[in-house]
Amino acid sequence: MTDTHDTPTGSLHERAIFWVTRLHSGDCTDQERQDFEAWLAQSETHRTAHKEVEAFWNGLSQIEPLAAPQLAAARTYLREARQSRRAFSGKRLAGAGVLSLVFITGFLPLWWSWLTTDTYRTAKGDSMSIQLSDGSRIDLNTDTELSVQYTSTRRSVKLEHGEALFSVVHNEEKPFEVIAADGRIQDIGTRFNVYRQADRVSVTVLEGEVSVATGQSSTAQYLVPGQQISYDSTGHTSAISRADTDAITAWQKGRLVFKSQPLSIVLEQLSRYHDASLQVDGSRLQTLKVSGVFPTDNLNLALNTIAGALPIKVNQTATNIFVIAPAN
Repeated sequence: MTDTHDTPTGSLHERAIFWVTRLHSGDCTDQERQDFEAWLAQSETHRTAHKEVEAFWNGLSQIEPLAAPQLAAARTYLREARQSRRAFSGKRLAGAGVLSLVFITGFLPLWWSWLTTDTYRTAKGDSMSIQLSDGSRIDLNTDTELSVQYTSTRRSVKLEHGEALFSVVHNEEKPFEVIAADGRIQDIGTRFNVYRQADRVSVTVLEGEVSVATGQSSTAQYLVPGQQISYDSTGHTSAISRADTDAITAWQKGRLVFKSQPLSIVLEQLSRYHDASLQVDGSRLQTLKVSGVFPTDNLNLALNTIAGALPIKVNQTATNIFVIAPAN
């Protein structure tokens, strides 16, 4: 007879919770253990999530002498949570008798927040698409990190650095927001791109509408398709302007599009996709204007194309060091 069991679904941590609770259930079958090992072998993110949830499960034992009944309820709740997409609802926690433990130890609130949060990262030159449980999608560009937290009342993404395109299924009862630096971007049924640099965040709307609010503004500003706004690390915003949405989202097709941009900006953007140092010999060259479409995955081709259009030459002085100098 073939063993059958529930198929793990939901967020990364919800799936990890599924496997940890099954392995500790006492009735885990050999087939389930094989399926768990196969899931674990799929990626490093699966192995990391499992280790973290397993650590949480084991960590409950450390405070068992103080609150054994509450911990038993917490473990029971973890088992039940794997069968529900509404993981870690506050009301259900209270009903399970865990709320008192939250106030006693201060331990579970941190884990509760963590267990409903998934973190995603891309390396230089990589990209990633995330399909969320509500049908929304996030496309991550190169060198990007963000965290996603879904609760019973809200959907929140924190963009730590990099760039992402959000395609959001609107839900008035469960708002979708992106937090980047001092700003908060809220969806009103839309697709929008957010690019967070060290000192500035740019928001561009492709479809629908978004509101953008920062700590420095008393009211939110609303953007419609084709509009862009940016704000600095202190929350000061620019004026809303028209945006070239095709150029801004060209990264999804592996391209960078420049229209009369300074060479310094072009090299800065190229360096986002490659572990290379792009140096300019002389400040005069930095202001040279560049126009064209360049691949994100072929640095040599991009640099040689630029050198063919401008009075410059590219010298590779080491494996990952390129120096831009005058042609003569």
